[in-house]
Amino acid sequence: MTRKEFVTKATGSLAAQYAPGEAKAISIRILSHFLGLSEYEYSVEPDVVIPKPDLVRVQEALEELAADRPVQYVIGEESFEGHIFRVNESVLIPRPETAQLCRLAAAALRSSGEVREPRILDAGTGSGCIAWTLAAAFPKAAVMAFDVSEAALNIARNQKVWLDEAGRQPVPESPVFFRADILEGPPGEKDGSDMPNLEELDLLISNPPYVCESEKDFMAPNVLDYEPDEALFVPDNDPLRFYRALAGWAEALVRLGGQCFFEINEAFGPQVRELFESRGFSDVEILQDFHGKDRFVSFTKWF
Repeated sequence: MTRKEFVTKATGSLAAQYAPGEAKAISIRILSHFLGLSEYEYSVEPDVVIPKPDLVRVQEALEELAADRPVQYVIGEESFEGHIFRVNESVLIPRPETAQLCRLAAAALRSSGEVREPRILDAGTGSGCIAWTLAAAFPKAAVMAFDVSEAALNIARNQKVWLDEAGRQPVPESPVFFRADILEGPPGEKDGSDMPNLEELDLLISNPPYVCESEKDFMAPNVLDYEPDEALFVPDNDPLRFYRALAGWAEALVRLGGQCFFEINEAFGPQVRELFESRGFSDVEILQDFHGKDRFVSFTKWF
């Protein structure tokens, strides 16, 4: 079977799950990944016969895709802000909205002009994509990140992120990862001496669980069946539970004039704003994503 024949077959096989253009793009992506090709190489040499061992592997990948497994889990990686991150079912797949969260937070740090070696904490790090992206954007930063899941932390700690496209210059200071639970609040002395110093943060950033359980009815099988529930969902009767907890982290750890950026559920923008204003934070803003939906909250601590 040639490369082109495989893509044609795969595109047809995925017709039930994806629109034709997306199905073709995914087919080319898995072929390129497992054969070690660039998409350019595929485009100029589509009639090359696929070696039998490679054909077996891409056909297995196609079966996984037909069972609704996300392509990112099938190939084990996803691109995010110019970096490639390892992913599996222990962590959420990095999404464009979270990349926008990183850009907003980075722009705020740069615009302040006074923070050259920022202290950053990523709460609920998952794959580590936020922490590593900010560590690459601010090579002199002290970046710390935590998650409640040891499986997620294992993925996050072992990411390979580079400052240059050639992959020769690694991030000089890797983020410090540790286990903690957003809902339990900041760790104290009783939690052990191996905890990093979390005080005087310049930035607290988080993409916490915020999807209501009732929203499951409207979600695709490739999300519901594979991505970790604990990183996605909150009870319908307490949708802001993680934001109340994050307010406590901000009160305890963010320095005077430090900033917070969190991703939010589009349905609760006004309630999220009211929550943080009621806790005394300043300049609370609800920011929109590229679809015009309420997707982020930002604020400053002045107390």
